[in-house]
Amino acid sequence: MSAADSKRWSNLVFAGLFALAIVLFSRILLPFLMPVLLGGFLVVLFLPIQNFLSRRMKGQAALCAALSTLTVFLLILLPLAGVGWLVGRELLQVMTNLPALLERVDLRQQFIAQLPPALGHYVRPETLGAETEKALVSVATGSASILKHAVGLGSAFVINLFLMLVAMYYFFLDGRRLYAEAVRLIPLDKRYVQAFSREFSDVAHGIVYGNTVTALVQGAVGLVGMLVAGVPHAGVWGAAMVIAALVPVVGTGLIWVPISALLILSGQVREGIFLAAWGALVVGTVDNFIRPRLCGSRMTLHPLLVFLSMFGGVAVFGMMGMLVGPLIGSLFMAMVRIYRRDFLGLTQPALTPPPAEPPSDAARSILEVPTSLSASSVKT
Repeated sequence: MSAADSKRWSNLVFAGLFALAIVLFSRILLPFLMPVLLGGFLVVLFLPIQNFLSRRMKGQAALCAALSTLTVFLLILLPLAGVGWLVGRELLQVMTNLPALLERVDLRQQFIAQLPPALGHYVRPETLGAETEKALVSVATGSASILKHAVGLGSAFVINLFLMLVAMYYFFLDGRRLYAEAVRLIPLDKRYVQAFSREFSDVAHGIVYGNTVTALVQGAVGLVGMLVAGVPHAGVWGAAMVIAALVPVVGTGLIWVPISALLILSGQVREGIFLAAWGALVVGTVDNFIRPRLCGSRMTLHPLLVFLSMFGGVAVFGMMGMLVGPLIGSLFMAMVRIYRRDFLGLTQPALTPPPAEPPSDAARSILEVPTSLSASSVKT
């Protein structure tokens, strides 16, 4: 075998082993993709804090990264802990009163008595029967079990939170070094890598900003509905709606569905029906209308594509798809634009939204490679 053939076979074997190592390493990291990806998004958002601390505390990069991570941790943990404690206290009280509430024998008569006159005229006790009562009881107990299961996910949340914080710390500490090394190793034009980096930064701002603002709006709108329905401690449940709005698919339904059922079971039929209609028609509409627009405001994605990428991502990847879906969509559209511009010589596609505002300082700073970490100084 000649030297050229030997070298070619050596390269093929190395390529095969390298591909196998990438697949296996990806399988190892895949279970932790969600917390690591969320940590990367948060680092992009809070990079100005790290830059500020780095300017104030020169030569103490590890301490600056630790302080930045601690700041983000407190901003996330304190609101979650406060709302969780208040909601847990309310859930405990509801669970204590639920057995006595379900033992009521006059549910059908109270249901008819509380209906609006226009509806009560057409409803008779015999038309309700035991099936209606069973359905209401099933809704209440099923919703309560869902809430109980959601509370029981605390251990998984703690593990993911720990992994996210570890990832954030090292992204704050070595993010630019990792980026410079990736630019050096990836056999791709540097401007393409920078374009993908900008897409990641824009998606991070768009998704986190859009979901946070949408959750706050849904919580405020839900709070209005609960105040009108006369729900006790409406402020606590409104804050819980803000947290629940971040859960894909079910969202705020985790809160207003069981409360509506409990209102009906307790004899407050009008209030329960109103709250259910308010949650389905108003709070749900706010989510479907505002979220794609806010999330797409920082991304070069059409609102329809933002909507489809978010819900399609949830369908394919689960909760992780809320982040991964728009990221994949944005990277795909970036590649389409590069292909049209550099290979076909065409203008921007018609589905591109109007030009967004210039990149923020955080977006620009994450793309800047320090001179000390340039390609010429990074050692392989």
